[in-house]
Amino acid sequence: MTESTNNISEYIISIYRKEDLMRAYQFDLEKFGAQVINFFPISDKEKLAEVNHYEEFMQKMKDQGITEKGHLEELNELVGTLSRLHDQLKIDDDAYFSVYQKALPFIENNMSHAKGAIKDEVQICLNGIYGFLLLKIAERTIQPEEQEMVDRFGDLLSLLSYKYEEQKVSN
Repeated sequence: MTESTNNISEYIISIYRKEDLMRAYQFDLEKFGAQVINFFPISDKEKLAEVNHYEEFMQKMKDQGITEKGHLEELNELVGTLSRLHDQLKIDDDAYFSVYQKALPFIENNMSHAKGAIKDEVQICLNGIYGFLLLKIAERTIQPEEQEMVDRFGDLLSLLSYKYEEQKVSN
């Protein structure tokens, strides 16, 4: 992870946000720099480094053909890794399975709404949390059942991220 977080789920969601931000600016680095980077409370040298970082990020998205939709290959690989760990933990870890059971009705409901477009439980949870963040940004009222779903997804992703870090340290 290159971002300053040791929570893999938070990292993935932060990159989803970054991808959408680049799409919202239609990959116009000049406009993005003027309207966003110029307002960062950092030195001019640091702003230049940010411009370079975002330029590389935009190019990576273009190279991977995800200017309209989709996620970077490295994120898809991370989600795949998390999904395999999730499947293993459901079998091997009773505490994890208990947290999973609380999230399961919400996972199933979201999978049903996805109509087969998303079949991965971890991806459903990540999308749910990301969608919640977008609703908060739009200042939309969050219904109690939506909050319950987000809480369950958050609990599951937090524990999964913890187990992921724990596994990385032990390997």
